[in-house]
Amino acid sequence: MRKKTKLVSMVLVTIMFMGLISACSFTKDEESQSLPEASTSTNTPASSQDDITKDPFEIAIAMPIFGPVPEDIQLVQDEISKITKQKINATVKLLPISIGAYVQQMNLMNSSGEKLDMYIALGPAYNMDVASGKYIELDGLLEKYGQDLKSQFDPAYLTSARINEKLYGVPALKDYTTGVPGVAMRKDLVEKYKIDLASIQSLDDLDQVFKTIKDNEPNITPLGIGLSGPMYQYVWYDKLGDSFGVLPNYDNGLKVENLYESQEYTDTLNTLHRWFKAGYINKDAATNMNNPGDMIKANKTFAFFMGNKPDALEGNIRSIGKDLVFAPVKQGDYSTTSDILFAMWGISANSANPERTMMFMNLLYSDPTIANLMLYGVEGKHYVKVSSTSIDYPSGINAATVGYTNYFWVVGNPFITFTFEGQPVDHWVQIKQTNTDAIKSKALGFSFNSDPVKTEITALNNVLTQFAKILESGTVAPADKIEEFNTKLKAAGIEKVIAEKQKQLDEWAASDKSLECVIELVVKPLVGPIITL
Repeated sequence: MRKKTKLVSMVLVTIMFMGLISACSFTKDEESQSLPEASTSTNTPASSQDDITKDPFEIAIAMPIFGPVPEDIQLVQDEISKITKQKINATVKLLPISIGAYVQQMNLMNSSGEKLDMYIALGPAYNMDVASGKYIELDGLLEKYGQDLKSQFDPAYLTSARINEKLYGVPALKDYTTGVPGVAMRKDLVEKYKIDLASIQSLDDLDQVFKTIKDNEPNITPLGIGLSGPMYQYVWYDKLGDSFGVLPNYDNGLKVENLYESQEYTDTLNTLHRWFKAGYINKDAATNMNNPGDMIKANKTFAFFMGNKPDALEGNIRSIGKDLVFAPVKQGDYSTTSDILFAMWGISANSANPERTMMFMNLLYSDPTIANLMLYGVEGKHYVKVSSTSIDYPSGINAATVGYTNYFWVVGNPFITFTFEGQPVDHWVQIKQTNTDAIKSKALGFSFNSDPVKTEITALNNVLTQFAKILESGTVAPADKIEEFNTKLKAAGIEKVIAEKQKQLDEWAASDKSLECVIELVVKPLVGPIITL
């Protein structure tokens, strides 16, 4: 009788649970939106892994680089291939592509059917590449060949990468925050001219700093603007993927607004133009495609904008070879979906062997030897161990002369790599903690599906290419161009994109509230009865 009572009670609990979930649904039929159906990947192979790996295969992997092609990239490629040949009967072909031409080159390679198995999408390119069919769905492949990869993730990070509940890319494990916006400056010149870092609290406080450098160092431009300008780092909003419709102050009651019509955007452009006219910004800022850090390395500039995160400053010091200091111009380190999706590894629709490519991606995220090769190169040639977990350059070699280098966010999982000499021994632990401590955007977890407005997105990007760099480099007066810029954005369909983004964001928020409702109305009240049972 006692067992039957328990059984009846559990059945009643289940019925209550299902009923209350229904009660948490939208009450107006005309307003309700059915969630996308659960993903059913078409990429789930039926063959065993032995069958899949019986024939050799070369995996073509494209990745961005920020300078000349590393001279030892072939050596690194060969060392990785020794491991992959043994484990999955495959070799790798690394395809380094200049960051300035990266997006265009990926579009060409994908559209031409060129051999391309795996590549990393940067920022909004991920969403656009999914919408245009450049990436294949990964769910089935991950389930069969990516379990080691999946174990490295908090499931929420992978969930944030889903589009219509399907996964097309895997985020690089990194800091998932905006970083504190500010300026990195040469330490020697800061000390030489006794610049008070504590006095720098906003953009306007930089005028006197830049004037000091301009007046006393005629061969050095105070602020270097190149590939990534100030507006890439100086943000006060959740980009919601592509910045065509943003969430001001990471909240705004979840109301999407047009960034380019905001007063703060115009005010920032006016400040940049004031600096440009004063000679504080390099004259070729609108066309310069160099990394601002490289401009400091070449003794051409004094400062550049950056978002300060764990090891961001130290990493720049190592790569530039000069001591730097940092001054924030805005407070707050926020976590957004855009930061999670900053660098996304996926499998190209061109791939002739998605199964083997996923096997390699699984190794990239879980095998420390491969991860260290991708990040640091070959032990003894590009680095030497100074402890069981820390490395340094070999004798006589530095950041400027080493034959191979890479950015940690290009590597799938830097958390399983060595730390560099000078970094805290718990460096990667600190980065994980930063993700935990960051202020969460109200839209964290929302991922915009641009497919319904992909034509408009393409047109908007064309307008952005025409206007953004000349405005955001300070080259032209905002009064001369901002109205035309916004007129063309509207003609290209920005209002339609914002409306679609608002619609999707509202649906996402409503589904999130339904989950909260279930917890309040179902889980909490039933905890007691279930325990009693």
